[in-house]
Amino acid sequence: MNTNMDNFSRWAKRSENNLLAVNRKMAVVYTRVSSKEQADKNLSLDFQRKTIDDYATRNSFNVLGYFGGTYESAKTDGRKEFTRMLDFIRKNKGRVSHVLVYTMDRFSRTGGGAIKLAQDLREKHGVMVFAVTQPTDTSNPSGVFQQNIHFLFSEFDNQLRKQRAMAGMKEKFEKGIWCLKPPMGYDVILSNGERKIVINKEGKLLKKAFNWKAGGMKNEEILEKLNAQGLRLYKQKLSMIFSNPFYCGIISTKMLDGKLVEGTHEKLISKEVFLDVNEVRKSANKYGVAHQKEQEAIPLKVFMKCAKCGVGFTGYEIKKKKLHYYKCRTKGCGCNKNAKIANSQFLTLLGTYTINEEDIAPLAYALNQSFDQLNQTAKDEERAYKTKLSEIQKKIDSIEEKYYALNEMNRETYEKFSQRYHEEKVEINRNLQSLNLSSSNLENDIQKALWFTSKLNTVWDSNPVKQKEALQNFIFPEGICYDTKNEVVLTPKANPFFEQIAVLKRVLKDDTNDKGTNNGALSCKVGMTGFEPATSSSRTKRATGLRYIPSGLAKILFSDF
Repeated sequence: MNTNMDNFSRWAKRSENNLLAVNRKMAVVYTRVSSKEQADKNLSLDFQRKTIDDYATRNSFNVLGYFGGTYESAKTDGRKEFTRMLDFIRKNKGRVSHVLVYTMDRFSRTGGGAIKLAQDLREKHGVMVFAVTQPTDTSNPSGVFQQNIHFLFSEFDNQLRKQRAMAGMKEKFEKGIWCLKPPMGYDVILSNGERKIVINKEGKLLKKAFNWKAGGMKNEEILEKLNAQGLRLYKQKLSMIFSNPFYCGIISTKMLDGKLVEGTHEKLISKEVFLDVNEVRKSANKYGVAHQKEQEAIPLKVFMKCAKCGVGFTGYEIKKKKLHYYKCRTKGCGCNKNAKIANSQFLTLLGTYTINEEDIAPLAYALNQSFDQLNQTAKDEERAYKTKLSEIQKKIDSIEEKYYALNEMNRETYEKFSQRYHEEKVEINRNLQSLNLSSSNLENDIQKALWFTSKLNTVWDSNPVKQKEALQNFIFPEGICYDTKNEVVLTPKANPFFEQIAVLKRVLKDDTNDKGTNNGALSCKVGMTGFEPATSSSRTKRATGLRYIPSGLAKILFSDF
């Protein structure tokens, strides 16, 4: 038998680096810049690629693919295009021999991380990282050492830049200038070349949220109110907002190492409101308002506020006497009220908005007339909004044609006008939706709603605490106040529908005999009670609120009962 060594060649093991010998000139190209400004102004991406392509042509490299071509930070190796290049190398193991870059710092600035990555490419995939302006032969230890020095110097340069940037940021923070992206509720604008942080539309809604919370409103209810006005948040985000002093003008950052600085930016709320909000949050945890199982005996807690300090009451029980009390959560206020008495007084208050069954028919007649008048005004507004919507769409089509098709508009101008027109379009659509002109089953809904108002006391008194809260919040969206000194319940604002019920009740009482019937009494008093058609900016519309009562009123009233 021939025992020549050639017969054993199939068992020979080869180094991964020998892959380089097979496809010595098969490369991928990676280019990048670290900021948008470099990409837009310096054209360094084009310059890098041209330089690399020239080198590849002169040295007979076959380019298998181009990666990068955008602005990516080299502080980490989790870049999108960079990762896509590495995936390509792994999937084409044995085909790629080189990664061609302009300089080593274009590949990575992670120092030790870059060294390890380059080593893995060499040893596991047979791929060399090669900088065309810093040629280094990494097939030998001397070349690898030289390349590693380049990587370490790149990281060192990064650290120096970071140190200078951090020092500059700290200096600005100490002067009260916030130089990072501001939190939700703020926008950054340039005014006469000066960077300013101003409150936006979301900020105005967050200001309401702070005031609601300062009044003792629960987070769940705040989130529902914000959602109804177009701002969606989750509980954790709302808590983060409430605990951020930036909103009351105070800068707090780790760079200041525990120091607080008065900011130069626009304040969303006062310091007093911020402290009140966080006192309410602290008290809520102390008394368990947010987590305690609802108690049937104290359905008005948080909803009912102290007239003296404006903070929502909590509830507690004297177990020996088996008595429940409402107590103001403000330290030192000392306002207490027997829960049975307060609940009874609230029932009396509901009676103000409760109608007699014999008055349902005339009230339904008056409300139907009013809705007919208001819907006519709404239809006129709808036509106006649709005309505006058509005009805005024409403007959008025009700038898109100039930018995309005719190339008559630069990108900055296009984005400026595009954003403005789309915001106007969203606002018009929102106004159209708020008109809510559906009139199906309106008469039936009004009948049911009025019947419901004749049973307010019974519904509130006989339902579980969850339904009690739903009803009281529907009738009094801003809650009620209790004046313990004078023993009276105060109502800052009621739902416009129930306010009108109270007004019409007085009309019925005073003028029933004016024309011999209740219908006649109401028909001649409608104009005086605020039911006349309202324009988009009239005080009447805001006073009556009837434009915001949809035909599905009964569904709203009965949804929780």
